[in-house]
Formats: sequence, structure tokens, C-alpha cells
Amino acid sequence: MNPRVSIGVPVYNGAQFLRATLDSLLAQTYRDFELIISDNASTDDTGLICAEYAARDARVRYVRSDVNLGAAWNINRLVGLATGEYFKWAMADDSCRPELVARCVEVLDRDPGVVLACVRTVFIDESDRVVRALDPGWDLQSETPYERLRQVIYAGGHWVNADALAGVMRKSALLQTALLPRYQGGDKRPLAELSLLGKFVEIPEYLYLRRIHSATSGANNPEFAGDKARALEWMAEFFKGSRAEIARPTWNLFGDHVRIIARARLPSRHKLALFGAIAQVARWNWRRLINELRPV
Repeated sequence: MNPRVSIGVPVYNGAQFLRATLDSLLAQTYRDFELIISDNASTDDTGLICAEYAARDARVRYVRSDVNLGAAWNINRLVGLATGEYFKWAMADDSCRPELVARCVEVLDRDPGVVLACVRTVFIDESDRVVRALDPGWDLQSETPYERLRQVIYAGGHWVNADALAGVMRKSALLQTALLPRYQGGDKRPLAELSLLGKFVEIPEYLYLRRIHSATSGANNPEFAGDKARALEWMAEFFKGSRAEIARPTWNLFGDHVRIIARARLPSRHKLALFGAIAQVARWNWRRLINELRPV
């Protein structure tokens, strides 16, 4: 019998914090899950750690790619490997408090109209000290798909935190999305698509521990140092994407929103209003849009 929940851990050279991540997942009070680790051709001790945990606990399954095919590919791969009714992504340097999966499953079991249940976030440092708490703000409980997608558009620029995707989702709904694209902040695209399929419930408990450290993708992106040329090189390597895919993330996200709206089964007046919401967000962020068009 398949487990009810699949937890997918994408990893590349994540040996430093991987044990803590896996320990936190295997310590969940909800026990009916499989834990799938997808190793994107790591060159550190990641493989040894994964093999150790797979030998120790029958719920752990370890798969490895011989070639690094990019972060988005590795994250998306896990959905196809999952066998559970519900699915959760877990990043290889983050941790979860023991009740996270149980709380989310309770919500999904209680209301079939919910496609995603998430919790609030605590940022921790390399020594597990709490840096700050964050409410991601992805509680989308309107019964109207139009209203839920409108909230995603207004809240979800490519630079905005998307910790809702660290929650638990109905895999059947997730499979109706295009999953993550190969550009920075592309995690807002599946959130937009999921918002048309059902409600998001944010549980008001700080159960997700997101680690901030010197080796994270955010800390190493040269964009934050104002070096656009190096940032493009870094993102192309991180995503294994073309320049067209990674050079204009804000434009890409707005374009994806437009395509999602155009395909959606919504009244014309709602589509027009959503296009207007994109235009409004574009006006708020015109400097960012212009900067992305400047040659490097």
C-alpha cells in the first residue's frame, strides 16, 4: 500500500545540513510517509549520508542523477517519483518541527476544497539560532478562484518569499500545474496555478525552520551585490537554463501569469480584472522591469 504522504528532498552538495534535515523529517509525528531524496550529482558527502539513511529507515528512497541538470529539474523530478496522495517539498538545509506534516494533513483531510496547507516560517542560522519569524501571507481561503489568483498576483513578485510551497499539497492538483520553471522566483507560477484549483490554508503555527547560511542560493546570488553580469552567469549555472529563461525573471513571471489567466476557465470580466492586476503590479515595479531590459 502506498503511503499517504510523499516528502521530496532535492539536494546538491548539501552534506553540511542534510543530516539535520532528514532527522527532522523522520521525527514527524505523522508516520505514514515516504521520504524521497533526489541527488543532483553531488560531489561532497551527500551520497554517503543518503545511503546511510536509506539503509537505516525503509521509508527513505535515494535516487541520484549522474549529471547536474539544474535546480528546477531536480525539484520537479520528485513529483514524478512520489507515490503518495499528498506531497511536500523539503529543502536539504531546512528543518521542520515534528508537528508540521500532521497539522497540514489534518487540514487537507478535513476540507477537500483545500489544495495546499502550509505553516508559518522561522528563519534560523547555521547554529540553529532563531533569526526572525515570518508570516509568508499565503492564506487564500476565498471560495472564488478569481480572488485567490488575484491575491497571488498582488503578493507574488519573483523576489517575494514563497514558503507556502514548503507545505503539504494534493499531488493530484500539483500534477495539473507546469511545476517550477527555470528562472529566479519561478515558484510563484505553481502557486498561481494551484490557486485556481483550490484554497490555501496557512496554519498559524511557526513549524517550518528555514535556514539562512553562507552556502544558500540566496546568499550566493551576485544580483544582491549589484553585479548583474555575474548574476546571470550564476543563475544560468544554478538553473541550467538559457539566457532567455533567466535574464528577465519579472517579465517571465508576468508572462506566465498572463498565460495562466488566458487558459483559465473564468468569466471574461474576471480575466480582464486579473490582467489589470498584472498591469498594476507592473506599474509598482517599473524600475525593476526596465532594469531587466538593460543590456549587460
